[in-house]
Amino acid sequence: MKTNIKYSGKNYAAVFIVCMSVVLGFSGCAEKADKQPSGKAGLVTMSVALTEDDRTTLNCTVFNKTSKDIVIGEAYSLQVLKDKAFVDVSTLPDAGAFDLQSINILSGNDYSYRAYIEDNYGKLESGHYRIVQEYTNKEKGSTGKESKTQETVSAEFDLP
Repeated sequence: MKTNIKYSGKNYAAVFIVCMSVVLGFSGCAEKADKQPSGKAGLVTMSVALTEDDRTTLNCTVFNKTSKDIVIGEAYSLQVLKDKAFVDVSTLPDAGAFDLQSINILSGNDYSYRAYIEDNYGKLESGHYRIVQEYTNKEKGSTGKESKTQETVSAEFDLP
């Protein structure tokens, strides 16, 4: 079966416009991808390291690699690995309270802080631990109202 299609200047112009739109659309995506921070894009992650001077202070960094701003507080919890499952470590009865300040971490940025684990949890045994931090996703919906979802991020470390 043979089809006779006649092309006019209008057809070529339409095809050219569609092709250019596709090319420009993909080049814009590539530019945005290059601006993503290193690591896994689209996630909130956390890194932690014991300070060299003692084993009771953690240098913590929360990375916001999402397209939304997030809010964290100073409060965190500590868990220890027992029998292949993480269980909460109890805080000391006289543990210091956390400030109720909130820290905004804009999309693509990070925030670092120190966690003084011995002040809140006492002398800890050697083992595999996890620090857990809650954060709130701030997202504006189509109505302009802000919706918030509570989530957690964590990082693991070993105490010798």
